[in-house]
Amino acid sequence: SATGVRRSELIALQVRHLEMNGGQPFVKVRQRIRRRRGEGLVAGPLKSRYAKRDLPITVELAERLKADAGSRAQDAFLFVSKAGTALDPDNLYLRVLAPACAAAGVEWAGFHTFRHTVASRMFAMGRNVVQVQRWLGHYSPSFTLDTYVHLLDEDLGDPLAALPRLSG
Repeated sequence: SATGVRRSELIALQVRHLEMNGGQPFVKVRQRIRRRRGEGLVAGPLKSRYAKRDLPITVELAERLKADAGSRAQDAFLFVSKAGTALDPDNLYLRVLAPACAAAGVEWAGFHTFRHTVASRMFAMGRNVVQVQRWLGHYSPSFTLDTYVHLLDEDLGDPLAALPRLSG
């Protein structure tokens, strides 16, 4: 996912969370689905208050999601099982992602790999740690930095090149 949403957030997106917003559509991350003992899969609050965010998506993706949603109710999930119910995160991994990863020869990859990819691309584009933190829905920039510091360029280059020349 180019948005970096968590798997639990992705499967909890509802039709009402898709905003076309003219030329810049986005999805509103407002809930997650998780397995609760004795209750099965339940939609509920996000991991933290910082996980609530609006993430831009391409016009093409927004149009495809809107078309796939068809005339479903606003509180219907965007991504559903063949039975029309919420996707089970374990089944999604076992039936979709694991076979795709095996076919691609990257058996080590999982859903969290997509978050790392988004973070590394954002850092490569010159985004700062606060921007990446907010995009991924982390509670603090220091957590983001601790988690993704290995993605940053280790070569300092010429640290003095960025400083203006001092004249005497």
